[in-house]
Amino acid sequence: MYLIFFTGAVVLSLEVLSSRIMTPYFGVSLYIWAGILSITLTFLAVGYYLGGRLSERLGRAVQALIFLAMPVMAAAAALVACLIYPFAFPAMARVDLVFGSFTASAVLLAVPLVCLSAMNPILISLRAGIKQGAEHHGDGGAGLVLFVSTAGSVAGVLVTAFVLIPSFTNFEAVLWLGVVLCGLSLIAALRAADLDRRGLVMAGAVGVSVLCGALIGAQDRFFKLLAAVDAANLQVDVVAEYTSVFGNIKIANVTPRDANRDAAPQPIKVYVQDGLIQNRATSDNVSVSMYTYVLDRLAGAFVPEAKTAVVLGLGAGYVPRFMRDRGIKVSAVEINPLSLTVARDHFGFDAAGIDLSITDARTYARDCRAAFDVAIVDLFQGDATPDYLLSAEFFTDLRRCLKPGGGVVMNAFLDDDNPGPNFRLLATIASAFPNVLKFQVGKGNAFLVGLTGPVPASVDYDLERIPAALLAEVAPTLESGRHVPAGALLGYAPVSDRQNRFSTLMAEARMAHRQWLARELPARLLMN
Repeated sequence: MYLIFFTGAVVLSLEVLSSRIMTPYFGVSLYIWAGILSITLTFLAVGYYLGGRLSERLGRAVQALIFLAMPVMAAAAALVACLIYPFAFPAMARVDLVFGSFTASAVLLAVPLVCLSAMNPILISLRAGIKQGAEHHGDGGAGLVLFVSTAGSVAGVLVTAFVLIPSFTNFEAVLWLGVVLCGLSLIAALRAADLDRRGLVMAGAVGVSVLCGALIGAQDRFFKLLAAVDAANLQVDVVAEYTSVFGNIKIANVTPRDANRDAAPQPIKVYVQDGLIQNRATSDNVSVSMYTYVLDRLAGAFVPEAKTAVVLGLGAGYVPRFMRDRGIKVSAVEINPLSLTVARDHFGFDAAGIDLSITDARTYARDCRAAFDVAIVDLFQGDATPDYLLSAEFFTDLRRCLKPGGGVVMNAFLDDDNPGPNFRLLATIASAFPNVLKFQVGKGNAFLVGLTGPVPASVDYDLERIPAALLAEVAPTLESGRHVPAGALLGYAPVSDRQNRFSTLMAEARMAHRQWLARELPARLLMN
């Protein structure tokens, strides 16, 4: 029975880890999650059916042997999946995200889930056979088996969230689960002294666990092979990886492969979380991400007399640092404590003079009152800003957090091909801020400004201390601002917490952005 408990735990652990493995390639849109869940349930159902059929057709001794062998087979399949997915998933994502996510889910989960779920009906059959002499068979032990398996699944979710994810990369965690499965089969086989051919199970368990351990130990060389065959025209040197429940963070130095060696190009340091680039900087920690300068300059232009500011989302720490250096008293809010470590250790961030709160931005905004002159919203997780940070209630709380005459500046990804969702977001901001402006050049980042007071007749943008290479991008963006008149938002209802539809409204745009990332980023950056 203990074997069913632990294999039940592995089933849910694999599902959680698979979703995190797939996020950098396929994103976290509603359609992607539909794929993961439907594939999971499909192969669980196939496993239950297969286990039932085997129980009907095979004798007890063969059933017992298969029961012990199933975890080894699942571990072997997980090992093969780890060898395949780093090479296959980028190509799948470049073709089609939805179809690719269904296929990727099958690559990671099909065989392990079929094997592990088939164990339930087989065990029920074995237990029923033991009790054949009893006068009342009842449910044949089905209720107990399902209870123990489900209890194991609950334990698997908790252990994955609080132990595996914070301690190991996704790649390592799946392989360690393979080792655990093999260990469970080995222990069970050792205890089944009267079982014929148990030596086959034991040999398989030892062999697969050794291979899993070998791949864990040789993963750096495996990743170098991945980088060598990658078609992306970028050389990647990963200098640090951090695992957390809020997403995996990777710091890497990136250099064009075809760069002129005589020019000795300097690598660009990138901050990647779940396949989304959070920031880029030179080796001497100068930001080369356009948005850091645009956010800071918009805040300075529209609230020029600001004495206090709150920055929601720390990232590499550049925006709060810029504002502090201008003499503004800055508070920064970040949900992931590892962000401070990354900003400090890799991007030269010094928290001196900055009041840092490790908490959720929504909770922070709800609790503060008239504390700041200006707010910066730079919150991204997965593919975009989480939906609950885009509702009318959030922006209402944010306005209460500002002093009279204050304003908010937001970094956002809009739908470049469908204006409807964009107007819904603008209408949502306008429900709390009477004047809204939009800044955008071409595709990609858009910057939205919400003001509690009137729009200034003229605005001066500070272009000092911006790297020369970025001026051609920053200056046009700052000059692109357009006031969004109230009439343009007629017919577009603000989105509320009661029916927050941004996950569907922005699904196409988010998937398009994720597919662009899958095409442009090296496979090594997308892993884990």
